[in-house]
Amino acid sequence: MPAPVLYERGDARDEALSAPHVASLASDDELTVAAELFELSTDEYWAWLTTLVDEGSDLDQELDELLDRIYACEPSFYNLSGRRRLQELLTELHEARAAVRAYEYDVEELTYVFTRAEVMEGGAAENADMALSQIKATYNRAYDLCLYKLDRIGSAWITASNFLISIVMLIVTILFWMEFR
Repeated sequence: MPAPVLYERGDARDEALSAPHVASLASDDELTVAAELFELSTDEYWAWLTTLVDEGSDLDQELDELLDRIYACEPSFYNLSGRRRLQELLTELHEARAAVRAYEYDVEELTYVFTRAEVMEGGAAENADMALSQIKATYNRAYDLCLYKLDRIGSAWITASNFLISIVMLIVTILFWMEFR
């Protein structure tokens, strides 16, 4: 079952701004800001910031729930379904990376607009930056934990294989010694 789309680029901007402003915006990968954005009222700027911070909070909550599922997944190394479950969680994390990057792009855009428009104080976008840093920290913790657990499973298989090889070598050595005794 594919994970739901967490956040797409421009979500906060599209929700906060009126239709004429949103229609004039480009949606390519470059950081382009239409001139119309500089003519927003102070309330529209605040609505954009508030919506961005709220959506960042929602994204962080989704990533936190994913992190909790990774913490809860404690499969044994020989449990193939548990390993598959960890792989699925890692795939969800890879899909969530697009949402984190989209949010990062929107925070950069908001910061750029706030700086260029000069209608807001310079630190107004710091809340969005703090939300972004929290999202990145949660994502990194989840990703590192998932990789750690997968690595631990791989190491357990190596240890089990080495143990089995040692037992086989011991038996062969004993049989060889008994043959020539």
